[in-house]
Amino acid sequence: MVAAGLLGLGVAGFLADVLGLPHDVLALLDQRASVISMVVGLIGLIVQIRPLGRVPEPPPRMVELPRPAGRHFVGRDHALRQLAAAMRDEAGVVSLAICGLGGVGKSELALQYAHAHRDDYELIWWIPAESTGRVRSGLAELGRALAAAVTSRGQDGTAPMTPLAEQDAFAYALAWLAGHRRWLLVFDNVEDPHELDPYLGRLERGHVLITSRRSTGWDATSGRIPLPELSAQEAVTLLTDLIGTTDPETAHLESLADELGFLPLALVQAGGYIAGTPGMTVAGYRRLLAAAPGRMHAASPPGQSEAGEADRHVIARVWQVTRHTLAARDPLTVELLGLLACYASADLPMSALGTSVEVAESVALLASYSMITLTRPERARPGDTLEHPLVGVHRLVHAVIRAELTDEHRHALRERAARLLEAALPADPEDIGSWPLFARFLPHVRTVLAPDSAGTLQAIRYLAASGDPRTAHAWQRDRHAALHAALGPRHPDTLAARHDLAGHRGGAGDARAAREEFAALLPLQEGVHGPDHPRVLATRHALALWTGQAGDPAAARDGAAALLPVRERVLGPEHPDTLGTRHDLAYWTGQAGDPEAARDQLLGLLPVSERVLGPEHPQTLGSRHVLAVLLGKLGDAPAAREQFAALIRIRERVQGPDHPATLNARHELARWTGEAGDAASAREQFAALLPVRRRVQGPGHPDTLIARDALAYWKRRAGLGASTPAERMPFRRQHGREEG
Repeated sequence: MVAAGLLGLGVAGFLADVLGLPHDVLALLDQRASVISMVVGLIGLIVQIRPLGRVPEPPPRMVELPRPAGRHFVGRDHALRQLAAAMRDEAGVVSLAICGLGGVGKSELALQYAHAHRDDYELIWWIPAESTGRVRSGLAELGRALAAAVTSRGQDGTAPMTPLAEQDAFAYALAWLAGHRRWLLVFDNVEDPHELDPYLGRLERGHVLITSRRSTGWDATSGRIPLPELSAQEAVTLLTDLIGTTDPETAHLESLADELGFLPLALVQAGGYIAGTPGMTVAGYRRLLAAAPGRMHAASPPGQSEAGEADRHVIARVWQVTRHTLAARDPLTVELLGLLACYASADLPMSALGTSVEVAESVALLASYSMITLTRPERARPGDTLEHPLVGVHRLVHAVIRAELTDEHRHALRERAARLLEAALPADPEDIGSWPLFARFLPHVRTVLAPDSAGTLQAIRYLAASGDPRTAHAWQRDRHAALHAALGPRHPDTLAARHDLAGHRGGAGDARAAREEFAALLPLQEGVHGPDHPRVLATRHALALWTGQAGDPAAARDGAAALLPVRERVLGPEHPDTLGTRHDLAYWTGQAGDPEAARDQLLGLLPVSERVLGPEHPQTLGSRHVLAVLLGKLGDAPAAREQFAALIRIRERVQGPDHPATLNARHELARWTGEAGDAASAREQFAALLPVRRRVQGPGHPDTLIARDALAYWKRRAGLGASTPAERMPFRRQHGREEG
């Protein structure tokens, strides 16, 4: 019932023009139900009903694990059996927490179970869970992968898919999990048990594994599996498996295991060191370990338990020993580990360490000593290629190495990491093919780069382009605050950041707030730059735009009308920005209720745009699109149909068959084909368009939902007969200069 209510409010908002709702009612709907709520409600219903006759089959088996299971897995047979036995229960959601010290092998136990039982599940998904944000983004990534898998079945798979916006993807993931039972989620390294409650509370069946250093607070789960250190014999067995040894070394192995606190992570790293160092013996390693400083610099954070400090201490001692040998064999390895410690502890695309052969060789050496993991994505995300292997550092190793760096060395490494990261970021944030790589880099951008850096600005533009306007707005708020503190409120760069902040506010769904922010910014811009500066004119343009988006098209029309002569005088009558203002004036004139005047304005604009910008420029094509819609609204549906038929051919050639603007033109062609009297052809065209929308934009995208509703509408119209009166068809709203 809640989902149905949210859906009703959301659809009412989308179909405001169709229903003839006044702006005050629409404002109330906007306050009561966001687009995201609508999507959540819709997806919840899709799981339970079959609106179009057939619910997509579950995707083929999907496994997302960070790495293969370790070959040396000792002393955990009982825990693994206990885990498997608990997971046999199919009543509701089975959630188990694996608890223990850092480095004790919690993640490895979960990984071993997941690999051993991968045939038992249709979905296995691993989510780093150090914070609520990481949990939510991990679930959103799951939603994108599920949507891609479901919507691409039966497709040729040759076209790129636009990832779902984060809110839509998050909702899709929870809806899919609620509708299936053969899945396993692993939340790795949870710090606060209660952070998972809002997500697990929405699920009714399935399996959840949690790893955490927290031993209490798991009352809401099905059970807890405490994982102690290895026994002395198990630790010796692990070391023996790793390095091999002769009988005289047995006593040294037992002593070494004790000195390392029987922690599997420390044992693996020590074993990797001994096995990888020519001539090294267990006794020799013990002597090196004894010579390492007893009190390391890896201070524990406030509130860390004594046991937590002990496991850091052990890793610090192992690192001291390994560092000396690595420095002797390849000094670059030590520098790279320090560099990695400046990044986030999440997997890092290797390109952020540099692209030289020397870096590749040093990374391979570090992997051979078990100081890092070097993996390639097991699941083929769009954009994940062999050119982008991932470098991982255990969070405990990461913390120890970072704590050991002096302030001066950390500062120098951080500056180097920032330069490398900015060089590794994709050049075009709006290129769909670059989005998966941008997503990999996001936690590192947040950790390494300053809020006012060029790389952070690139990441903000990616977030906005890829459909996460709320995060873009939050990051832009930090960027503006940094510039405000460094340069002052009236510096041109601060004002430019404030301009972008207002735009992202509107993109995040608050058009009224964006309008107010641009209105407050405009006099400041005028005071600093003067009334005719291009930045001032851009702010006036944005103010008119968001005034219209906030529900006042007449005021938007008047704002564009007042701006046009200024841009003509300052920039020239044929400057692209001037032509853009002419387009917006025509658009808002039509939205304000005068489609005849809007049509005439666009007819006058098009020849100029074609001559100045070119007949195939996106802005020219956008004007042609809006003109065709106006022709149809003025009663000439056949002319609108012919205009869109011609426009689609250009869109497909210039922008590609799956570009959103091309799909929007296909939508309008189908619409006006039906309005011209051919309901059966309109039905067929929407039936062909809908799966493309799902594949390219995702099943929860608003345009996909409107295409689905349009298909249902034209099915009814075709059944009733073309001449039978019927309710008006849902249609897309056009936005600004470039429709779609």
